[in-house]
Amino acid sequence: MQKEMTNKEVKEHLLEWVKKRHGIFAWPTDACGYFQHMKFVKHRNTNWNGTTDEEFKQFVIDYANSLEE
Repeated sequence: MQKEMTNKEVKEHLLEWVKKRHGIFAWPTDACGYFQHMKFVKHRNTNWNGTTDEEFKQFVIDYANSLEE
């Protein structure tokens, strides 16, 4: 079973994730554990209105920076 990351760990992971290329089916929170992944999915489904990769990277950065440590 995959370890559930803390908000601090997720923030660090996401800020590194945006620096690399990923496949079209990759989620930024794939490695963060189920609950952290679902928290991001809910946030994305509620708040994502962009269309480009660069907009999505900024969206991920903003989400990462919103996590409480």
